[in-house]
Amino acid sequence: MNIFLKLQKQDHFSSNEKIVANYILKKPQAVLNMSYKELGQACFVSPATVYRLCDKLELSGFSDLKMKITSSLPDYLKCNDDFDFDFPVKQYQTHYEIVHNLGEDYKQTIDLTGNLFDLEQLRLVASAMKKAQVIDLYTSAGNIYFALNFQFQMQEIGVHVHVPIEDYQQRLTAASSDENHLAVVITFGGRGVLTEVLPRILSKVKTPIVLISSRDYSFKDIEPDYHLYLAHHENHYKKISSFSTRLSLLYILDTLYTSYFELDYQNNLDRKLYYYENLVEGKIK
Repeated sequence: MNIFLKLQKQDHFSSNEKIVANYILKKPQAVLNMSYKELGQACFVSPATVYRLCDKLELSGFSDLKMKITSSLPDYLKCNDDFDFDFPVKQYQTHYEIVHNLGEDYKQTIDLTGNLFDLEQLRLVASAMKKAQVIDLYTSAGNIYFALNFQFQMQEIGVHVHVPIEDYQQRLTAASSDENHLAVVITFGGRGVLTEVLPRILSKVKTPIVLISSRDYSFKDIEPDYHLYLAHHENHYKKISSFSTRLSLLYILDTLYTSYFELDYQNNLDRKLYYYENLVEGKIK
């Protein structure tokens, strides 16, 4: 995950640590020319506060923080905080502006989602997918179409993904699951009817859970085994459409598919081409 997004999250920061984090977010380039003592002085906090912040960011020290800032800075500067993800297109705009603004929405969404990936989490999720005997994908509303697309991609390489759609089907699938299943739960902010019910059922039957959500949401009483984050700049309902959220989810699911594919690249490729050849030959006959 991009270091700037970790600094923005601030879940477990003290009040002084938040002051340092916000200073870094506002003046990242200036921080690169400071010592840890100078940063503490600029924020009117002790040098120990700077090191406690580094520790909470899972960094080895201030030098490691500066390295992370340097590597993440180009992507951070690309993101325009003033861009309106809810209303990227305004009334009376030209077709040129519509095309440009939607393109900007997509570009920033890709950058934001890419920065939210924790590569170790991604590796672990791909490994869990490979290990699982059954993959179940739970979601609702418009996300179902993306789930079905993921199901189709996996089927093309001989892997069945179960996508229960109705509420009862989802509860029954969860209840009949076990530790040999892997559950992928997709929800932006936990507003689905079964968002809190399913995790309790899955936890009871000891099924590992991958949660795909905004970074501001997690289950109330249960910690998911793995957590991947959607771009989070859109309002739940006050917007033209879910342009950003849809693209962010597609990016994540495509990344999961390709991460799984890469674990056995040649065999998966051979299998996909073999299926296609059978389809073509069957059509000709």
